[in-house]
Amino acid sequence: MSAYLLTITAVVPFLGKLSDAIGGKRILSIGLLTFVVASLAVALAPALPVMIAFRPLQGIGAGMFMATITPLALATFPVGQRGRILGIIGSMVAAGTLLGPALGGVLTGAFGWRSIFLINVPVGLIGAIGVMALVPKDSKKGTKAPRLDVPGFTLFIMFTSSLLLGLGFAPRLGWSHEVVIGLLGTAVAAFALFVLRELKTAVPLINLRHFRRRVYGWGTLAAFLSYVLLLFPAFLFPLYMHEVLGWSIGLTGLMMTCQALAMLLVSPLSGWWSDRVGSRRPALVALSVMIATFVGASFLTESSPPWLVAALLALIGASVGLFSSPNSSAVMGDLGQDQAGVANGTIATLRNLGRAIGVTLTVLLYQLFAGSPATTGISADHFLAGFQGVLLVGAELAAVAFLAVVLMYGRHGRMRKDT
Repeated sequence: MSAYLLTITAVVPFLGKLSDAIGGKRILSIGLLTFVVASLAVALAPALPVMIAFRPLQGIGAGMFMATITPLALATFPVGQRGRILGIIGSMVAAGTLLGPALGGVLTGAFGWRSIFLINVPVGLIGAIGVMALVPKDSKKGTKAPRLDVPGFTLFIMFTSSLLLGLGFAPRLGWSHEVVIGLLGTAVAAFALFVLRELKTAVPLINLRHFRRRVYGWGTLAAFLSYVLLLFPAFLFPLYMHEVLGWSIGLTGLMMTCQALAMLLVSPLSGWWSDRVGSRRPALVALSVMIATFVGASFLTESSPPWLVAALLALIGASVGLFSSPNSSAVMGDLGQDQAGVANGTIATLRNLGRAIGVTLTVLLYQLFAGSPATTGISADHFLAGFQGVLLVGAELAAVAFLAVVLMYGRHGRMRKDT
């Protein structure tokens, strides 16, 4: 998992720039074919080390289509439809979130673990053929790839890999373990050097000066916080339902689909709404709902009814679906279509980092409020203390995101309608 996710996180920023320079269709096509070949190699791997060795190649292929799908879609439709296009893409992400684990479990149970990689082969080939046959040719793009900032790229890989590995090891080894301290210390040093490098070079991997732009800077901060917050309920609610309410694993899994299903339904509607009224109002409404829902969920007890749990999960999913498309539309619109790949690459990178940090932050806060790292075999009171504490901190972080959106739109509280 680490080899795959670290590779995606490392390559997406450069691939976003590459897409802007030479066009997204060819990168998307190559990425799908790379993903197919790598998935086949992983599925047929005779041993675990061979499987792990091919996972980075699979991550490169995945990074290619993650960096290009959204900019290609936005380039195909008028600016006035940006929100609804992002909403449709968001609903597909939610559908994957909803169906992926269930389908993976069915395939693994029926055909073994290799089948979850083999299924990528026909799906990826269909996608590649569809892209080559149906997606319009790249227009107004050159054939010269941008120069890769090798020192910046190296430092970025050092930063992301050290940070994600350090955060991953910390809950198991402890925050004071020398391995964790070494990894996180390396991450801090690499990040500082990366910032210095990017501010000095003429061809930065990530143009940090873009973050000085009001809409882009505050919008990406709000997006990052939303990705962090998405993991709070995803991590804690299954434990609450299984350990405190005593529900079966099957019922718990079924209940968790409420969040993804709400995202699937609301994302297209949020895109349509933002196209009509702009991005500010949907984003602020979404974050208001998120704050209220996190606070409301903190009052759940060991006797809370199933309908209330389902409603809260659905509201969390709806708030995320309502926020993501309008906010992404504003952020990407601020840089313009010519740099849509750069903006999308930044958002994808923040998504991976936010989710990784979200899991670790959830564990850390739970331990702090519960007084124990244990999530099983402890009293309901101790678990609920950790559960409620994490959710209240989540409400505070959502309030910070709300403030970021307010600042994003400036003193007069409005922006152009197309952003």
